[in-house]
Amino acid sequence: MTANGGPADPAWFIKQLAKPVAASLQRDFRRITRLSGEKTPLKKAFRNLPKSVDRFWLCYSEGIPLKYNSIGLLLQPYDHFCRTCIITEEEIDSLTSMDIDRFADEPDIAERRDFFRTLNYLIPSGLKEAGYEIVRKEETESVTISMAAKIARAVHAGYLRELRRQGPEKSGTKNKSAAEFDDLPDEIRQSNISNAVHIPTKLLSIGYRIRPVTKGYKPKALHLEDEEVETMARVEHLRWSWEKRLNGWTYGRIRDDRHKTHPNLVPYGQLTEDEKEKDRELVRMVPAILRDIKFEAYPVSSDHTARLSYALKPRSSIQKLLLGTHELNAGISLLSGNSPAIMEKLQSIDEKIRLTMSEVEGSYNYARHIQEAFLPGDLDIRECFPDSFVLFEPRDIVSGDFYLFSRHEGIITFGLADCTGHGIPAALISTIGYGILDQAVNILKIDDPSEALVHLYSGIHRFLRKDDRESGISDDMTIVLCKYDPAVRRLNYSGAGNAIFHVADGKISANLSGRLAEGQFCNGSYGFTTRTLQLNMHDMLYLCSDGFADQFGGDSHRRYGWTRLRDCLLEISKHPMTEQGDMIYEELERWRGDKEEDQIDDITIIGIRV
Repeated sequence: MTANGGPADPAWFIKQLAKPVAASLQRDFRRITRLSGEKTPLKKAFRNLPKSVDRFWLCYSEGIPLKYNSIGLLLQPYDHFCRTCIITEEEIDSLTSMDIDRFADEPDIAERRDFFRTLNYLIPSGLKEAGYEIVRKEETESVTISMAAKIARAVHAGYLRELRRQGPEKSGTKNKSAAEFDDLPDEIRQSNISNAVHIPTKLLSIGYRIRPVTKGYKPKALHLEDEEVETMARVEHLRWSWEKRLNGWTYGRIRDDRHKTHPNLVPYGQLTEDEKEKDRELVRMVPAILRDIKFEAYPVSSDHTARLSYALKPRSSIQKLLLGTHELNAGISLLSGNSPAIMEKLQSIDEKIRLTMSEVEGSYNYARHIQEAFLPGDLDIRECFPDSFVLFEPRDIVSGDFYLFSRHEGIITFGLADCTGHGIPAALISTIGYGILDQAVNILKIDDPSEALVHLYSGIHRFLRKDDRESGISDDMTIVLCKYDPAVRRLNYSGAGNAIFHVADGKISANLSGRLAEGQFCNGSYGFTTRTLQLNMHDMLYLCSDGFADQFGGDSHRRYGWTRLRDCLLEISKHPMTEQGDMIYEELERWRGDKEEDQIDDITIIGIRV
């Protein structure tokens, strides 16, 4: 797992695993081609095949770690149970394209692409045989084997209850699955655990994690929408498919248990409706399973699912508008008595709207990629503060909030800004603002926060021509900027509008940053002051834009408010930082409630423990 001496290190992999994995791939590929009746697959795939076929297989296997790392997959040894890896069809396509690029001396022909695609389906089985599993950090970081075994027992107990309800014919001794969990055949028991391991994965695909219910409390009920059921069903089919492949199964037009071929080893979209419904039925059981084992599901920030290609993505305001348009047209259609002329007109309008919305959303998504490129990544933030979290929830696809983390000669500069408005206009201002602030901190090396903010605001106003009454733009931003010296735990900070709270000894301060005063930036004058705060080990800081405090919700449809937010931050401060980001997001979802109040502004909260 480490860069030196582990399976993620190409040199280590080549020495320890490349040969056995190559032998497994070659053997399994020959078996598949015999079953399919294809006699010369390598000659079709490679016109200039190396003289040594064995050398090709070894060379191919040596490239496995790098391409897996590139899509966020890790290799690690397993003890008694090999977890099923969830690799999507899109990721198989990416891995196949990497193979084609790596062997670029050959033409990109269809036979060759099919060949590499087949190999990428076989790799996990070869690694399993060598004692290694493929994992994705997001899927495994909160799931233990003991938790999976507990879930598996609950699932099997429910299965036995259903068999007994159906009568002795179903629960008789001929049915190997009808035994008690500990008496199950090893293959069936391992399959049950594989399913249980990925129940948390299925829930993560719709934005939930699970945890034990506190003693004396009832678990929160989980109600699955149709869209969530469909997403989880897709993941369940992926899980089942990889479980089969790990045990040597491959696609075949008919099911053959002796040769291990199965017609359902295809993408979810190619299944019959009856087969899809079986997957849906399995995931509809998940809420009851959680209740049985006294676990509950809780929502997590979209940061946890952003890298999961199979996860259900939060709906943007554009997607909500498009969905509303479809529903409106359906209603008009019913009122019109399904008149053919009106139906044709509605379909034409609907298609034009869909295409327009698709173009707009594509532009938004590209803007999001630009914003993600300049904002600090997780590694950048953890290099500055290992014990921290960032809750970053744009109202639309892009955000008017931005944050900065920079470390130079042991001194850490960090801050949070909130540009007026939201969506594309605010994101444009945030791009300008981030560039000017980055220049002040990392190029000009302005180390006084108030001086850096003067540079920022004067630059912003020059760009927006604020002093020009005819064409200038009056939009501004609120911000808090901090400089922290870890050696002496001294914090210098300056700002206006954005909040900064300090938690120490079980108490939380008032907002240290202060409010944005009316006329503060008039006539080119900037009233910023740098203040100093002495911190102690384990003190916490929270930087907040106003989006959370301004969010409507609750039974009375009112704003959350700063007082309630301070109380919430103090309450979660008792927990590890790794949990606090999820807890604050869960509080946001609870506040929005069953009415699903629309998010009214961009929301960003940064938590740091020094």
